[in-house]
Amino acid sequence: MARWKQSWSEEDLNRLRELAGTKPITTIARELGRTTGTVLAKAIEQKLPVICRVERTAQ
Repeated sequence: MARWKQSWSEEDLNRLRELAGTKPITTIARELGRTTGTVLAKAIEQKLPVICRVERTAQ
């Protein structure tokens, strides 16, 4: 089964709570093996602080 179809385990939620506000959503998503969208949605649902950084390349 695809990871995005799995429910959030208590371990995943605890890890999200630990990392929220300390690392960008993209990094947290990579560590949890989830998409940035699902991590962002869960963080907002749990009322956790969110860091979204847009990295720009030099032109």
